[in-house]
Amino acid sequence: MKLKIFILITSIFFISIDAQVLYNYPKGQDFYEGGREGFNKDIQDAAVKSGIKPCEKTEALFMRFIIYPDNQVKYVADPDTLAVANNKCIKDKVLGLMKSVKNWKPAELDGNKTAAMFCTLFTDDLLLKKGFSEEEFSNPVYMYKDKESDIMKFRENFVKCFDSNGYRANLDYSFVINFDVDTKGEAGFFYIENQSDLEKFNKMVVDCASNTKKSYWKPGYYKGVPVKQVFRMPIRFNAY
Repeated sequence: MKLKIFILITSIFFISIDAQVLYNYPKGQDFYEGGREGFNKDIQDAAVKSGIKPCEKTEALFMRFIIYPDNQVKYVADPDTLAVANNKCIKDKVLGLMKSVKNWKPAELDGNKTAAMFCTLFTDDLLLKKGFSEEEFSNPVYMYKDKESDIMKFRENFVKCFDSNGYRANLDYSFVINFDVDTKGEAGFFYIENQSDLEKFNKMVVDCASNTKKSYWKPGYYKGVPVKQVFRMPIRFNAY
């Protein structure tokens, strides 16, 4: 039986957490009144009211938070400790301003409120209403055999990894793998939506998306500062 693998890869700008915490909000739900635009406005208003000043150097830090059913918000500690240390000014400002931001919307699952994560990139340009420009960002670059490649090569290598493991199935199956590329170019914080009951299969998914001796990432940047980015990879297996 032949197995076909269809992979669609998108990069969004924007392991395992406790099983009671959703990796992200269900489709159609917002983490804040007015969505991301409403959140940006309120944290910017809080920044103006507090009279914060720009950091001494350009800083940019991707941060995750968990919103709980009782509207409590907690910062998710970042394993990329170097990025946190290099962007301490912006981190401290954001954590201070979050105390003044109130209009959270807990996620709902099957009619029940549940804890869920949201994430975004914080910079002085965001907090001080200067705005972002596409020209100020550069995306992560996939490296293969020490040569710059593209997402199609990552896709190709991912598929080859599955083929080399000899996986076969007689039923259609789909899942989504989410992962970060951090400021050192490391792939991590893996999360599989609709994961298999087979641990060996889930491990294979993570292994195939991880850095290897022959393939790895160069990080993305914002104004010359390395920043974490998130990848979302839907995968569908059609067996026939």
